[in-house]
Amino acid sequence: MRKSCFPKKWKKVKIIPITKPGKETSKDVTKFRPISLINVGGKVLEKLLINRIMHHVYSNNLLNHNHFGFTPKKSAIDAALAVKECLEEGMIQGHIAIPVSLDVKGAFDAAW
Repeated sequence: MRKSCFPKKWKKVKIIPITKPGKETSKDVTKFRPISLINVGGKVLEKLLINRIMHHVYSNNLLNHNHFGFTPKKSAIDAALAVKECLEEGMIQGHIAIPVSLDVKGAFDAAW
């Protein structure tokens, strides 16, 4: 059995801090947006894998029709309209609905 590995040099990125527009004079560290420059070989392999995985997911209908994030031809507007339709249907049937919204800004900043 052959063991394969992702080359170590493809795992390294160069992070360039770019100042956000309008925050050039700010002393706050959040004025920067980090841009990661990834090795070209790593980017090509990543794109090939993503394309293959997405092909498999879509050709086998593995995604729930209510999934909107990172889905081609779907947007936040589509998600909002789906919620609106669900609420309207519930109201017609006499149900009570309580929408809950979560703000997850910065929730994954510390993710590995």
